[in-house]
Amino acid sequence: MYILDTYNYRVMKWQVGDSIGTTIVNGRGAGSTFDKIGRSHGFFVDSNYNIYISEYGNNRVTLWFNGNNTVGLLVAGGNGAGSTSEKLNSPWGIYVDNASGIYIVDQGNHRVQYWPSGASLASTVAGTTSNAGPWSYQFSSPTSIMLDPYGYIYVLDTGNARVQKWYPGNPYGITLLAGTMNSPTGMSLDFSGNLFIADTSNHRILSFGLQCPLTTTTTTQPPTSSQNQICATAAWNQTSSVVAGIASSAGSSSTLLYNPSDIHFDAYGNMYVADRTNHRIQLFQSGQTVGTTVAGTSGSAGSTYAQLYNPYGIFVTANGTMFIMDTTNYRVLRWQLGDPLGYIVAGGNGNGAAFTQIGVSYGLFVDGQHNIYISEQTNHRVTKWFNGNTTAGSLVAGGSGQGSANEKLNSPWGIYVGSNQAVYVADYGNHRVVRWDAGSSTGVTVAGSTANSGPWAYQLNYPTSIILDPYGYVYVLDSGNSRVQKWFPGDSYGRTVISATMSSPSAMKIDLFANLVIADTSYHRILSFSLLCPGTTTATTPPPTVTTIPVCPTATWNSTFTTAAAGTTTATTPPPTVTTIPVCSTATWNSTFTTAAGSTGTAGSTSTLLYYPYDVDFDAYNYMYVVDYYNHRIQRYPPGSNTGTTVAGSTNSAGSALSQLYYPTAIDVTANGTMFIMDTTNYRVIRWQLGDPLGYIVAGGNSNGAAFTQIGVSYGIFVDGQYNIYVSEYGNHRVTKWFNGNTTAGNLVAGGNGFGTTPDKLYYPWGIYVDSNSSLYIADRSNNRIQRWDSGAANGITVAGDTNGNAGSFSYQLNSPTGVMVDQYGSVYILDSANARIQKWTEGATFGVTVLLATFSNPLGMGINAFGNLFIADTNNHRIQSFAVYCPVTTTTVSPSAQTSVPLCSTAMWNSSANVIVGPTGTAGNTPTFLSSPYDINFDKYQQIYVADYGNHRIQQYTFGSNVGRTVAGITSNPGSTLGQLNNPSAIYVDSNDNMYILDTSNYRVLQWQLGNQLGSIAVNGRGSGTTLDKIGLSYAMFVLNETYIYVSE
Repeated sequence: MYILDTYNYRVMKWQVGDSIGTTIVNGRGAGSTFDKIGRSHGFFVDSNYNIYISEYGNNRVTLWFNGNNTVGLLVAGGNGAGSTSEKLNSPWGIYVDNASGIYIVDQGNHRVQYWPSGASLASTVAGTTSNAGPWSYQFSSPTSIMLDPYGYIYVLDTGNARVQKWYPGNPYGITLLAGTMNSPTGMSLDFSGNLFIADTSNHRILSFGLQCPLTTTTTTQPPTSSQNQICATAAWNQTSSVVAGIASSAGSSSTLLYNPSDIHFDAYGNMYVADRTNHRIQLFQSGQTVGTTVAGTSGSAGSTYAQLYNPYGIFVTANGTMFIMDTTNYRVLRWQLGDPLGYIVAGGNGNGAAFTQIGVSYGLFVDGQHNIYISEQTNHRVTKWFNGNTTAGSLVAGGSGQGSANEKLNSPWGIYVGSNQAVYVADYGNHRVVRWDAGSSTGVTVAGSTANSGPWAYQLNYPTSIILDPYGYVYVLDSGNSRVQKWFPGDSYGRTVISATMSSPSAMKIDLFANLVIADTSYHRILSFSLLCPGTTTATTPPPTVTTIPVCPTATWNSTFTTAAAGTTTATTPPPTVTTIPVCSTATWNSTFTTAAGSTGTAGSTSTLLYYPYDVDFDAYNYMYVVDYYNHRIQRYPPGSNTGTTVAGSTNSAGSALSQLYYPTAIDVTANGTMFIMDTTNYRVIRWQLGDPLGYIVAGGNSNGAAFTQIGVSYGIFVDGQYNIYVSEYGNHRVTKWFNGNTTAGNLVAGGNGFGTTPDKLYYPWGIYVDSNSSLYIADRSNNRIQRWDSGAANGITVAGDTNGNAGSFSYQLNSPTGVMVDQYGSVYILDSANARIQKWTEGATFGVTVLLATFSNPLGMGINAFGNLFIADTNNHRIQSFAVYCPVTTTTVSPSAQTSVPLCSTAMWNSSANVIVGPTGTAGNTPTFLSSPYDINFDKYQQIYVADYGNHRIQQYTFGSNVGRTVAGITSNPGSTLGQLNNPSAIYVDSNDNMYILDTSNYRVLQWQLGNQLGSIAVNGRGSGTTLDKIGLSYAMFVLNETYIYVSE
């Protein structure tokens, strides 16, 4: 037993049955020096028997390491009593998690603080600082805490005689237990999950039995994604709905609104309306037009916590926590659905420009950490109020006075914060949208024309609201023009996606069905413009799930509306998201091909012909995109069709306009059909959204050159998951990286030292591929090799091809490689152009394996579709060839769960009666059912048995339950030292990727051998027997650790 002996100011360790205990902490009386503890009511003993003590009297937590009674270590608080994040006030119970983070019941502050290991500050994860009370977001003098395996914390809320369950960071707790108790101070769980409470002033211990009720319809969890699932061919229908209020009819009844100024949706599709002149928030159940007041009092303005005064903005979390812009009270209230009042989380100190105040404000945004961004119209700034800090905001945009310069704003309205913390501001008085990057002192205009209002495509007129979609487009509610404009940041014009009869519309949001919903303020109604995806069939699936506003890349909305029910769409299932090359570990391809596009030997410009196709790629719907080089266009082919549609460029019309291409050579297509095009003779990369009439420059475009603002003649491109663009500059013998959003200059990431064969140089590089570690694989064409250039490295490493740059057709050579891809197993696939083949090189191999050999004429590009089929741009044959994938081992076998340890129980023992599963007793042989002195066995993930058949100089593989083996390495009864032979193998290990590690005893080496290959590669030694550390001697055992390190027992 570990006992906190409070008024002896010590911790005792006491063995059950002993008559005395041992002091293991302090025992020197009360004090605030670190060799003593003060009055304490809570402690925690971790798995190493270190003791954390919550010192109530010293307002701190100290850690006393096991065996050290000399001095404690300060781990939390210790800065005096207080309510700021570095202080505690009479802490009580504590709990330490597996990361050594400490949950502290900060009793005097009526909150729970989480103090990460080594941190100087804590964050509030439950309760409201210094605000005691009975509401779901409050505590009253809590005393004890526990943490469950799911991350929930359980708090004994002493002053309210209840136990509250919180997920750390949630805005409120759930009452699990409330009973008649008198100053309860301690709680614990028994091994059956029953809860025991020390009901202190009632002089008793209470026990509460565990219950695990089934989920009911009243406790349905919100959807895991709040995004609508849309089709690839998304367009917008021509009908819409009035979903709340009645046109031109202001009122305060449950069906009427009065100047609604904002809307938002929770995860269940319920709509919340900031009903401004009624001083209330109305909740409309999905599909209903009758509202319920959930915050404020209808028609009654005021400044109490139960009242609102002209609320202009509303933001709602998935679970119904409301953040309300209470404009004329100059504050933001946080209000839990179902509570009778809210509490202040920003402002509340009157109108003003100090950072403890907010001015007249019309817009707010709450990020995923519940930090609050406020668009202060009269202060011409945006401030950020961090979660838990209600004292003052921080300036994130504007704040330099009213104006139109880049560092100023003019009466800002709506705001939106992107995933990278960039703030998009509807700069109302400047008739523009400004993006303010995190930490920047100036903004960048991304839509509109500064201080130049108007109705043209490049103009805005008093914009009030903005949202972003997953594709980077900005949607602007152009209030003065009664329209919604769609802009890609940096474009010179927008496109009208909605134009309707509205009166001073002030806010818009997108609901779960991708309907665009607008607060038509002066008409006292909410309009919904519904989404339609024409041309789809039951076989058509939408794009992968996204984490931002759920619209398709060609989104627009119709302009007519009727008084009707809200529009709905049919939800469909998205396709799988493919993040790596979709092939099996033993992939090879059938040499019998299908012509997927073009006609053999026939060049042309019709929809069924191609003229020197250079590259091929696929979107998430398996549509094929072909770079039709000589026709200066990109052709798109539906799955299974050989008739293409021009989606970028203009057939037979080369040029430098943004609607034209000039000998394009490479393409990278995102899942949703955004094309990045290597426009070679224009020395630029164009980003082109499917369906748009033109693209825009994202790299280069400053003519041919070697400056980093330019790109030279280039034939390869790769776009990573953050839309950073890697350009393989053939003419400059380098690869540059152009970061997303930076079109000014690229950064050197490989080569750039002139042409040559040394590791720091490239020689006419072509295709490139970037893996998840940001390592760059380069088809170094004129060096006849593949170079891997790790992130930040000054040199490349040859991973395929002759290291001396010699061209050839042997398995260890390449000849003018042009394409490269890497699969999830680390294998590199190379389009070996001059050898008309695809070579597969496993990681660390010294030679490649031919997985495809066919008749090509100058093949230059390759791509793999979602089914693993390989497509080759057979350039001089003017066609795209398709080769079906073949997985000889694993296609019919489901991959098992990974096993990270030997599957034994703690009391394991084995039956002494054995079964012979391979080989007859006492009889050696070399047939498939015989063995000769087997030395070792191992298993793969499919429970197939691998045997080191020592006397037969081979490795045998046996399917589970079979005694018939097949030779997977070595040659039966034929010892030797080539890479295809073994000589007395004595140990075998098989990794998760079906790589065999073989201790080839009489060859004094370890071979790594990919299942299915004819040869292995040397992993250890291979230089003969010896005692120097570059060799091994006679060896019979090895161990492979984490598929990385090989231990050899010599």
